[in-house]
Amino acid sequence: MPGGSLRDGGGAPFGSAAKIIGALLVLYALETVSYFYLATWAGQRVGKAGTWNLQLPIDEHIPWIPHMYAYYILWPILWFFVVPLLISLSCGPKGFSRYVANSLLMYVAGSVIYLVFPTTTTEMDFIDGTIQALQRNAPYYTDIYALADSSVNIWGSFPSYHNYWASLLVLFPLFGHAKPGWKILLIAMGGAITLSTLTLHQHCVMDAVLTYAMTAGFYALTVRFKWFEK
Repeated sequence: MPGGSLRDGGGAPFGSAAKIIGALLVLYALETVSYFYLATWAGQRVGKAGTWNLQLPIDEHIPWIPHMYAYYILWPILWFFVVPLLISLSCGPKGFSRYVANSLLMYVAGSVIYLVFPTTTTEMDFIDGTIQALQRNAPYYTDIYALADSSVNIWGSFPSYHNYWASLLVLFPLFGHAKPGWKILLIAMGGAITLSTLTLHQHCVMDAVLTYAMTAGFYALTVRFKWFEK
């Protein structure tokens, strides 16, 4: 591939501590505006009747694993520092630069998709029993119900930022020559995030598949054009 291989390593670090912190804060601001403001505004503007739903018949057969809530709910906080740290440690000095470039592309593209192609889920159908009921005595029932009924959380199903963080942990070690131990750890962590989104019925299979595809495509672009790499 011109400009670099998908699996090349080495390179220089992103820069000083101030630049790293600044980059992380920019990404945090972009993610917050993209999901909590733009996706919510677009969804509320057209309502559920005007949004797209990417669910397939297979989603109706995914079982509930309510214990996954304890893991799922950590990542809206952990992604900010844990994901870039793990990528930097596992993928070498280029890992952070590619993380920043990939995330800029994802949050900008995600914002555009939220505005022109608003999506939602029907997780309340799963909880209330029209598709597959969540038992009222299930662990975290109250928390899951509140999450599914949130005026913010029901919009912006695709791209799924939970699955974006998961795809970073799964794909970056595979593409970035991470050592076997890192690959196993990060793939397990990322896979568990995706599993939590599906078994809590916060996202459907296509949300996850398409988000992973976007991450892989953006990674190829960052390698080709070497954005933020010295």
